Amino acid sequence: MFEDIFREMRRLQGEINRLFRDFWETERFRALPDFSGKETGLMRSPLTDLEETDKEVIARFELPGVDKKDIQLNVTENRIEVKVEKKQEAKVEKKGFYSEERSYRGFYRAMPLPSEVIPEKAKAKYSNGVLEVAMPKVKSKKKNKIEIE
Repeated sequence: MFEDIFREMRRLQGEINRLFRDFWETERFRALPDFSGKETGLMRSPLTDLEETDKEVIARFELPGVDKKDIQLNVTENRIEVKVEKKQEAKVEKKGFYSEERSYRGFYRAMPLPSEVIPEKAKAKYSNGVLEVAMPKVKSKKKNKIEIE
């Protein structure tokens, strides 16, 4: 009887270990380069929507729990990059008690754009945890119809 209990406990421990290993090995958590090319700590990739209309490309990034001032946005003609780093420290010192806590939260996502855009005219707004970036597309050049002989 006791052997069955310990066998079940070992099985459960193995299952918990597998869950943690699978969680930390996913692509959501990995070391990523920052804008300067240096590698940063573990960051999450935010959920992202990309929409293309006739006149613009719109990117939406879900960045819950961050302040607007912590968001770094970089747009080029064919790429968008978003990085958020938020560090917090808390210290409590009382007689006979000392506590120090640090937390680190981050998001990073870089992706190619489906069309060439004008980065200088991009407009971004952040509301309710969602960053929306509207980037006007470069006017397409007039197509020349060529006769095939």
